[in-house]
Amino acid sequence: MEHYSMWTFGLIETSSAEVMLSLCFVGKCPSPLKNRDFVTMRSWLPLGNDYLIINYSVKHPQYPPKKDYVRAVSLLTGYLIQSNGENSSTLYYLTQVDPKGSLPKWVVNRASQFVAPKAMKKIYKACQKYPEWKRKHNPNLKPWIYPEQNTLPCINVSDLVLQRADSLENIDESRLTEEKQAQRHSDDEET
Repeated sequence: MEHYSMWTFGLIETSSAEVMLSLCFVGKCPSPLKNRDFVTMRSWLPLGNDYLIINYSVKHPQYPPKKDYVRAVSLLTGYLIQSNGENSSTLYYLTQVDPKGSLPKWVVNRASQFVAPKAMKKIYKACQKYPEWKRKHNPNLKPWIYPEQNTLPCINVSDLVLQRADSLENIDESRLTEEKQAQRHSDDEET
């Protein structure tokens, strides 16, 4: 989880509850939008030299919706990491997210144009730094290869319910104007 913040775009906080229930992810949104949070169940699957990582939203009693946040829903998010040899790989990223709230269509369209590319750039930079970081931080800890290294309790599947987008409160953020948001977005890009 330590390295996770280096490659996750807009991360405010994250935590891990149990094996497989990976995180309560709290993401920063540009002002004046409310920040979003997610509770996702994540798993990975080794495919020879490649890895598939997928997650989707679930409800968990330990992580109820947070005050002052909009609970967003990851319908399905996945990464396919294909090995291209010793020091090279290709990353494929697919996400289908419902940000919830009553967002104007232009906000969702604009966000889709910069969130995924920015996330990919951040992942790329983190991958460049990872070997050196890993040498200094538990270099033999690799639970994605050695599941017995997980120290978290196993998930109690009966505690989980698939999080459906239509079961959440719809917070109205529709009064945003495109001009105000464009200015705020450019301000956020500069910081």
